[in-house]
Amino acid sequence: MQIVERDAGYQLFLSCGERRFLLPDCATLSEDRSERIAGLDRIAAEVNLSNQARKRWREAVAAHALTDDEMALLHTEIKATLIRVAALVRAEMAAGTGQLSILVPTSSHYFDRLVGEYDDSQNIVEYAQRRVREHIRELISWNPYYGFLYSLLLSSHSSISAESLAEQMEEEKLIKAYEWLQSAGDRISQIGAIEIGLSILDKRPILEPFLQRIIEQIREDNPDDDQSQFNLLSSLTMLVDGERSRKRVVPTKPPFWRRLGSIAQASLIQRCVIDSHIDIATFSSWAAGVRVRHFYLQTLSDLRLEPRWLPDYASGSQLKAEFIGRIMNAARRNDPRIQSKVLRETLFGEGPAAITWYLRSLHPYLPGPLEGDLEASGELPAELLKAIEEQFGAEVLHTESFTALVNSSLIFRIGSQQAQLAAKALRTVKHQVRQDTHKGQLFSLLMGLASVAAVTRNGELAAELQFLTRRYRHESSMDIFADKALTIGLIAAAAHRELDDWCRFVGEWVTELAFQSLQGDEMARLHSCVQLLCQIEPELWRTCGRAEAALSSAVGN
Repeated sequence: MQIVERDAGYQLFLSCGERRFLLPDCATLSEDRSERIAGLDRIAAEVNLSNQARKRWREAVAAHALTDDEMALLHTEIKATLIRVAALVRAEMAAGTGQLSILVPTSSHYFDRLVGEYDDSQNIVEYAQRRVREHIRELISWNPYYGFLYSLLLSSHSSISAESLAEQMEEEKLIKAYEWLQSAGDRISQIGAIEIGLSILDKRPILEPFLQRIIEQIREDNPDDDQSQFNLLSSLTMLVDGERSRKRVVPTKPPFWRRLGSIAQASLIQRCVIDSHIDIATFSSWAAGVRVRHFYLQTLSDLRLEPRWLPDYASGSQLKAEFIGRIMNAARRNDPRIQSKVLRETLFGEGPAAITWYLRSLHPYLPGPLEGDLEASGELPAELLKAIEEQFGAEVLHTESFTALVNSSLIFRIGSQQAQLAAKALRTVKHQVRQDTHKGQLFSLLMGLASVAAVTRNGELAAELQFLTRRYRHESSMDIFADKALTIGLIAAAAHRELDDWCRFVGEWVTELAFQSLQGDEMARLHSCVQLLCQIEPELWRTCGRAEAALSSAVGN
């Protein structure tokens, strides 16, 4: 054993031949009170132990040397800090391995420290205003440079970027941070840095070339490329959120808060992947497949509380579209601050190199991952309302008759009356809808109508959709397999916010599917999904138990 003076303290090394092992800082075991306090302060500063935890442990070491049990508790608390987890993930990536227990911590305290403790806020905007600013202040007061970079991990919504304290940072540290973001930053941190940078560009014009290059990186990142950083972020988000669902990490917290933590952790992993020699295509492919079913079904279950964000919106292409929309919104908010001709051309120009070029589709206007419970900001235009009414007044309904309503439902505020118009139209034509082109269009229609029922909380349309889905499942040429029908049902179930009503609707839908004539693979897939759903929401056993038992018997389990 060897005692070595290090960082104004002492640490122990165990030696065996040429091998040396560094033991954890043991100053808190000392008989010297001042040494115990100094040792704790040193540890707390190194890992950014929370103020509350620091105060609690300081009182303990001031009173006595820590016992073995207390020392174990302290080390458990240290392991749940962002700094220690980041170091472990970085080592994991450097070694080229991917242990889920390291990549996705199961400690609820860790996610509290990653994104701030949940405070009963009703949505992300309220949470950003009430809690995030304090959390960011704590990070930056610990270390202005690293604290700022760690705070950017929370940038999955623009309301969080608005709480940044970057304007108060020394220019030298701010420039250093933007240099790193440009060369090695993860996508979530980069979008936050763009929003923050544009908001202070009049005071910090030196950031302009960094913003230009980061925006260009986002613009040029092609999600169809297997090396895409957007695909990596998509895969890691599904991995982290799916693993948290499987391990039931803080399942009672609202979806927006859980998703904020999952995306922040995914972004931390992305930083470490970028800093390693791991092949992005291979790693993305692995991450995308590990927990995708857990992610998908968890997100569908979360629609009951936050009905506007669907699991398919986690794709790399949709994430890029969302970033484009956020960049454009930030540019419009800060138009007077943007003086550079080059940057203005990138943001407001008309050619293919301009961000505005990507706004010609609906995708940048769809809700982001933390906006599932936020009401759409735009009013439904009068011409669209008129088109909806005219389409539903026709004697014959086609799949395209619902296009205006479905496309409007996630972008504009639509009332329950529009959903009721759709329900009435379906009853009028006795649930007969003509296909205009191919079979896939019908499935898209059913998914779209389910989303309309969800965002308008219209149980009447959800019920009519059950009739419509049943009708087309009986037509063998439609290829609406049981797992696809389950997806439609889970989206439509979000028309019912109350848990008992939601469970009843899901139970009826699942039971009907379970007792239909199913092929072997179809039955096994449905059974697996039902079991997983009941793990995610145990209350479903009351309404899905009979269906699960029938499926289990049929597949031979």
